[in-house]
Amino acid sequence: MNKFKLLSIVVLIAVMLSACAPAAPAATQAPTKKNHTLVFIPGSASNPSQAFGFKMFQKHAAEYGFDVSMLDGKADVQEQTKAINNAVAQKADVIIVNPNDAKAIVPALKAAQAAGVVVGIFMAAAQPGDSTFYVAVDDKLAGGVAVKGILALYPNGATGVEIGGQAGHPAAIDRHDGFAKAVEANPSIKVLDYQNPQAWDAAQAQAIAEDMITKYGNKIQFVFCHWDNGATGVLNALKAAGMNDVLVIGVDGNKVAFEQVNGWKNYISIAQNVETIAMKSMNIANQFLAKDSTAKFDNIVPFDLITKDTVKNFTPPEW
Repeated sequence: MNKFKLLSIVVLIAVMLSACAPAAPAATQAPTKKNHTLVFIPGSASNPSQAFGFKMFQKHAAEYGFDVSMLDGKADVQEQTKAINNAVAQKADVIIVNPNDAKAIVPALKAAQAAGVVVGIFMAAAQPGDSTFYVAVDDKLAGGVAVKGILALYPNGATGVEIGGQAGHPAAIDRHDGFAKAVEANPSIKVLDYQNPQAWDAAQAQAIAEDMITKYGNKIQFVFCHWDNGATGVLNALKAAGMNDVLVIGVDGNKVAFEQVNGWKNYISIAQNVETIAMKSMNIANQFLAKDSTAKFDNIVPFDLITKDTVKNFTPPEW
């Protein structure tokens, strides 16, 4: 057999052996970690703080491993209850709710927890068992800060009125309770009247302020309004009555608040940071999803105080 034939046979045998050999296993790819689903259910998507809150959930969702969506509570207890039930039906891992009525939606919140959903309350306190956790400022402290603001301008005491937040809303309840307790401890402060609107609506706040001005006139030295956008309506009523020296105190610290601190003679905003609260909510939700024993039910974010003396220390928020 010549060398050429021998080489051909060797090559043929090598090809045949290669064909019979088992294939090398394909390279395995690590499975992609699936995001948890989070449904945000505001009291009303038309409320500027809640709309901004959803924007902050969207902004930071990837950092915390969430796919975020929203169902609108439409400033109505029945609509919000329906939204909670729908989120459960969609098999959401986490529901974050800003309640329209703290008590009325408790059955829906408890049913969601029973279905295995982590339930957080956003920008409002809650009672143990009603939700898995909450993240908020301590709204009772806002009332106490308001009293300190009044005494700073009127050290010998003053008379004024309180215009609350949405009737039944936990933040409005706590802001009133904290204010009432602080006033009780400072008898030189007299509250002539207190009323709640049916929604966080500036026009409703203005209508209440107009009625109070008609009733009490120049006896009103201060107005404690539970939210800065509502205080816009209060300022409109005071301007129309020529009462430009009245101290107005609002809560939230939004963009409007910064304008009002700069534009009104005596204005104080007790500010909560919505972005911080949204990020904290996702962090705590992850702790409960991971069954972390250190996860806390009550999570408090401190207030900032915005006055003419401090306003330059803060960046105005978008909402």
